[in-house]
Amino acid sequence: MQEENLNNRFCLQDKSEQKLFGKPEMYDYSRFSMDGFDLDEELMQKFQPVAQRLNLSQESVEMLLDIALEMSKKQRAMYEKDEKTRYNDEVAQYERMFREDQELPDSNSSMLREYMSLANDAYTAFCSPELKELLSKTGLNYHPEFIKMFHKIGELQQEDGLEYGGKPSYEELTPAQILYGTGK
Repeated sequence: MQEENLNNRFCLQDKSEQKLFGKPEMYDYSRFSMDGFDLDEELMQKFQPVAQRLNLSQESVEMLLDIALEMSKKQRAMYEKDEKTRYNDEVAQYERMFREDQELPDSNSSMLREYMSLANDAYTAFCSPELKELLSKTGLNYHPEFIKMFHKIGELQQEDGLEYGGKPSYEELTPAQILYGTGK
């Protein structure tokens, strides 16, 4: 009699509850790749037997994956926020180091504008777009040591008439010009 009641209870469940159980032959994950998100194949191979062992329906699997994706998105957003905070903290630290550096001109002086102008000229002339992107992404373009380095390059550029812009064309120069310079 008790067994009969259990069977009747199972048969009297809502249709929505019945969809939660009853595993299909293979689960269909195509809905998740349409969202511009591809599921990790290796993890899905681990997940599939667990879902089948638990006798989960397609709908139940999709519900679990929706929650997992939502958790993943939240974790990624938190990571990106932490990463941005770390970047801003590093840049602020570099700016403090710059203001406290005794070798650099005072931050309120006109000498600082000249100093930075010379450093920026060298930065513009000698940095490839890839290096500029790397320095910008890491915040190192704010680091006082990089600024000093580019300032020194700028000074050398001014003193020697050093130019950058590709390989010189030696075919257009005389042997004397190659040995002793062009006198620019």
